[in-house]
Amino acid sequence: MAIGDSITDGYGVSGSYRKYLYSELTKKGYNIDMVGSKGNDMKAEFIDSETGESFVYDDDNTGYSGYTIKEYQGRNGILETLKSTNCIETCKPDIVILQIGTNNIIDNYDMDKTIDDLGALIDYILGSLPDTSALFVTTIPDVDPNRQEVYNWFSSYRHSADWQTNYSDAEAEENILKTLHIYNANLNAEVQKKKNEQVISNSDLSNGINIDFKDEGSLKIPHLYNADAASVITDVKAQLLDGVHPNNKGYKLMGEYWAEQLDNYLSQKPAEEKTYKVADLVKLQKFILGASDLTDGEITLEKYDMNKDNRVDIYDIVCLRKELISDL
Repeated sequence: MAIGDSITDGYGVSGSYRKYLYSELTKKGYNIDMVGSKGNDMKAEFIDSETGESFVYDDDNTGYSGYTIKEYQGRNGILETLKSTNCIETCKPDIVILQIGTNNIIDNYDMDKTIDDLGALIDYILGSLPDTSALFVTTIPDVDPNRQEVYNWFSSYRHSADWQTNYSDAEAEENILKTLHIYNANLNAEVQKKKNEQVISNSDLSNGINIDFKDEGSLKIPHLYNADAASVITDVKAQLLDGVHPNNKGYKLMGEYWAEQLDNYLSQKPAEEKTYKVADLVKLQKFILGASDLTDGEITLEKYDMNKDNRVDIYDIVCLRKELISDL
């Protein structure tokens, strides 16, 4: 079950990342049933106008354009929709993907309240899932807020709270991205906090003995995982349709990201942990600049292809910088 706002729904691009996720997992041999509050085993066909690639995918989902985490004036909330449709209890999904918060950022909604609402949403989903299911909560992608198509969406960032100061486009973009990055950092912290609470809860359930988080036979509460689908959107000019929503290129990267994450989970393979240092960033920058002191074997596709586009280029430097900053 894919839960979220218009990026999950597929604003301007039918099937969003979900069609690529379905296709990639099917190629890997999985028999996937997408479920949600919208659709009843709906099948749709995708034909890529550039490559001619075509496939049929399961279009069931729980994505709602314009929705926020929890309802407030002028916005409907995903939390209330999950409760009113009872779709989690009805569908009993094995895996839930949650990507939400972009509209909260667009509205410049109170950050503390936003994270509190996210915590309540996570708690509701975990409390509604079967014990052996999994919830993946992901970061939201960067935006390109000064494009004409979405310019007015970010109007609350273009002036001071007292309306006495108007900000330039550059200043507004800086403030918008700062708010978005704070949200992603807070999201990761909230998920980690709840994961820690699960470990404590499991210890209580087992009389003081910690239960392996991947031992489905003994785990008594759903799995909870951080995810970073936003990391693959590295070029907002080329990978976003309108400045907020991904185009097919961006959605394909997101779908491939999710297919890899879920394949790791379903096959019980731990996701590869890569530890990066500032020295790695320096090395990668030298490589891109063509420095002669690097041997061929120092920069590998496996380690330095940060955005998974099968090449090492300037966009991987951007991703590596994000990785290092997030670890601070």
